[in-house]
Amino acid sequence: MRFLFTRHGWQLRQQCAEWFLACRHRLLAFARQQVDSMTDAEHLLSEVMGKVIAAIVKRELPQEEWLPYTYAAIRNAAINQKKKNARRLEAEQTYGAFDSPVAVRPDTDIQEHLRYQLLCLPQLNRTIVRMRIWEELGFAEIGRQLGMPESTVRARYQTALHQLRKHISKDLA
Repeated sequence: MRFLFTRHGWQLRQQCAEWFLACRHRLLAFARQQVDSMTDAEHLLSEVMGKVIAAIVKRELPQEEWLPYTYAAIRNAAINQKKKNARRLEAEQTYGAFDSPVAVRPDTDIQEHLRYQLLCLPQLNRTIVRMRIWEELGFAEIGRQLGMPESTVRARYQTALHQLRKHISKDLA
């Protein structure tokens, strides 16, 4: 890690950033072929860019290996994103989507009751629970995406789980 803060490390990071800017259109076109939308491709490329720069700085990859390494990283990240999306879609089909409010409180099915209780949570807590459970993101990643400290995300998640447990145990008793 000390290597990142040396003068050579900063120069190498700058060189990598300039290289990414020069190759951006080619890399973005490749990323677009790997995923379904342009937004996903841009997100994928920005995610990969940070990982590749860190790998270059830490491992001191020769410059001629930067492009193949980046293509492989984009391909792997796209595969992981597709797997994550497939798991999320499967969970949504199994448990239903949580974005639309339920008009009438169902009391017959435990899954329906859980969906209703999730909809009763504040929007931010519901989003954090969805990202943590269905998208399988860590607290740090959720915090980065929502612009919140990791400790706040963790506390809101724990609060949401506590509220769900309390309401479900009270209603099912």
